[in-house]
Amino acid sequence: MTIAIQPTTVPEYTLYAYTVLFAAVILLILISTSFYLRLRKRRFMIEKNVQAFFDQWLGQMLLGEFSEEEEIEIPGELQDRRKYRVGRQYAINQLINTKKNLIGLASRNVIYLYEKLGLKKSSVSKFHSRLWYKKAKGIYELYMMEQRDLQPQIQPYTNSRNEYVRTEAQTALLAFSGFKGLVFLGTLKYPMNSWQQVKLLEQLQPLDPGHFEALPAWLASANDSVVIFALKLAEIYQQMQVKDEAIACLKHDNPKVRGQAIQTLVRIGDDATPAVLEGRYLWETEHNRTLILEALEHIANEEVLPFLERELENDDPAVKLRAARAIARNVKGGLGILQHKAAAVSEPYEKIYLHIKSEMAR
Repeated sequence: MTIAIQPTTVPEYTLYAYTVLFAAVILLILISTSFYLRLRKRRFMIEKNVQAFFDQWLGQMLLGEFSEEEEIEIPGELQDRRKYRVGRQYAINQLINTKKNLIGLASRNVIYLYEKLGLKKSSVSKFHSRLWYKKAKGIYELYMMEQRDLQPQIQPYTNSRNEYVRTEAQTALLAFSGFKGLVFLGTLKYPMNSWQQVKLLEQLQPLDPGHFEALPAWLASANDSVVIFALKLAEIYQQMQVKDEAIACLKHDNPKVRGQAIQTLVRIGDDATPAVLEGRYLWETEHNRTLILEALEHIANEEVLPFLERELENDDPAVKLRAARAIARNVKGGLGILQHKAAAVSEPYEKIYLHIKSEMAR
């Protein structure tokens, strides 16, 4: 005997409630979208109105000379009021973009206008915000406008937990103090990523090098990224006095630190360095072994010739080629050694010999 199962039905009031809820959600989305679009339109119109007069006004102002006592009439759209906040931000952005392309008196005039228009107050307000993106923006504006009096307040943020705030604060210290601004390396708790290191090195490039007294301490830092950055500094600025510290980094637990130490020693090492690198070869990762062979292409000598000849017998063709290149470029009669090897064992040494010979003829 089969029992028929009656289909369950949804109560009418439940359907009604769901319909009302769905309609309310749609209405809320439409209202939110309309409000957002109106807000964006209002912001666009404010920026357009400010742009209509500000760019021309700025050009005229930059042509003049200012004195500290001179008063500047602040345009109505740039008054320090909440409803003019968008216009003031536009003015800050334009001043920063203008300053990037100016030097000398014109650049100083941009800073002068920034201060006289009271725009520094807006940047400081962002800097003191609890929102990380506002804080980072405020720091950026302050160092771009060379507000060095804020350096003591910005410096603690070089150890901020937020990566973006931390990066802007570190950049600010270099902008304010040049090489002296690297003082934050001594207390840095958080890692510096590769891109950040590249940007800092790029920022240091046009500056007069100096203040490397703390370099040995940075090379002994518990922060691996600080050690790597310090090794890069030693390499780029050829700081021979930290050669022993760089050699000590070859025994670091982090293979990335050891790899940078290998590259650094190419620039700051001495005649004993090739043998030191040979001694590390068997203990290294495959990547760092490649770095050692590439280093020996530049600094090998007769002392490491037996090691290089052993690597000529390596099963890896790339290793053979690097070892051959190191012999030919750095060992007296090195090309003749490769020719003799090619005559004794044609394959693959004849190809290697001809390839190296072609490279050296260029």
